[in-house]
Amino acid sequence: PNPWALLRTPARILLSGLALVAVLFAAQGAGLPSPGSLLAWLGENPAQLAALLVFAVGLGFAAFLWWLAARCFALLRDPGTTPEQLASLRDLPLALPEGTVRALLALIVGVIGLPLLLFSQSLGLRDAVAGYVNGIIAGVFGYYFGARSTNAETQTTRRLGEALTIQQQQAEALRAENAALGERAAEAAAAGARPGQLAAALDGLSRQIGIAEALVETLGPALPPGLLPEGAAEMLRRAWTVAAEAGALADGQVDAGTLQRVTDALAELGGRDGPFVGLLRQAAGALPAIGGGPLAGVALLLGLGWQAGSAAWRRWRAQVLAAPHDPTLFDPGTITPASALLRLDAAPIFARAFAALRDQPGFAAGLLDIVLRDDAADRLWAAYGSCFASPEEAAAGLAEFRHALLAERAAADVTAPVLAAVESGLAGAAPALRPAAVKPETAHALLAAAGAGGGTPDSRAALEALAMLLGLMRERKLDLVRAMAELRP
Repeated sequence: PNPWALLRTPARILLSGLALVAVLFAAQGAGLPSPGSLLAWLGENPAQLAALLVFAVGLGFAAFLWWLAARCFALLRDPGTTPEQLASLRDLPLALPEGTVRALLALIVGVIGLPLLLFSQSLGLRDAVAGYVNGIIAGVFGYYFGARSTNAETQTTRRLGEALTIQQQQAEALRAENAALGERAAEAAAAGARPGQLAAALDGLSRQIGIAEALVETLGPALPPGLLPEGAAEMLRRAWTVAAEAGALADGQVDAGTLQRVTDALAELGGRDGPFVGLLRQAAGALPAIGGGPLAGVALLLGLGWQAGSAAWRRWRAQVLAAPHDPTLFDPGTITPASALLRLDAAPIFARAFAALRDQPGFAAGLLDIVLRDDAADRLWAAYGSCFASPEEAAAGLAEFRHALLAERAAADVTAPVLAAVESGLAGAAPALRPAAVKPETAHALLAAAGAGGGTPDSRAALEALAMLLGLMRERKLDLVRAMAELRP
């Protein structure tokens, strides 16, 4: 340890005493009165003694204030002093109630005033002066000490208010930080979900592009004018461009703008002005309003064709397109003479022509053998020409009867699993495309109406175009039912 640090305080005391002794010797050398004679003189003059005491008290308090200020500045200069320590200075006992200087002034009044009041007679003070001193002392002590005691609740309230303010500020800062963290987490989650969202949007866009390409470029030139919406080709070109730009992104670098462009292209191509929705709306006029609405009926009919097997698909296409007779549409043994006889009622020409022959033994078997052959028209006229007015009527009756047989066989293709698959595939479709009740009766009625050839030429052409589109999508293995579920007509 530093030796000077140990001897500093004793040296200061010694030097202070030597300075006082030097002052006394200097006073004696100058001929001034000695301390003994000075004390004797003060004893004979109480007023002078009181003045000297007041002066000494003033010097003492001045020295105390200087020491207090020095300590305060030292505390402020100390790097280890915290703001909390500085704030707590106002609550020290010396502060009556707030300021140190005011507290010292009150102490000075008390220290000087009380001796003056006690020794007022020795000092020769008049009663009026003593009363003034008493009033000053009582007022100062009553204010400061009374305010200190009665202001405790106010100070407590103030401290509680400050603490509450600090807590509110901390809570606000915490809420702001939590909100910022939530925003950053949401942004991170959105950024992490964008690649998956873009992949799903591109998947749907590729389906709509495949359908629009087949309609505009493959089937469009053969369709009547106005059947496809205007601007369908330009819409398809924009979708191609967006899909190519989005597909070129490397390492999943997906931004919100790219995702929005893909979503907008999908909404445009699969919206009410898109080619697929426009063709569905045109074809709705060829079917009755069953199955939940015009568009829902078309969607259900196409769903049946999509879910059909290979043989059932050929029968579905032949019935919807009213195709010429094809012996391969009927599996051997699926049509019996008894069932063929029952279908006569669905063929008005045959029902009238064979009214007298239908109950004869062997008639149904012979008729069935004729109508399933390639040269059925010639054989029918040769065997039953007398029952018809002309060969043309016989040919028309043959077409009716074959269509009735095909309708019966196609109705057998509508099974419960097929209906369940169609209903499940269209469950997420828009309400206009979602069938209200997927039942066998509804499916049979739609198939029969599609094969009847009703509606305007444009609606019939639109329905046939959809049937050909379904065939193309089956070849390309592009899910047409899922594509319909993504439409927003």
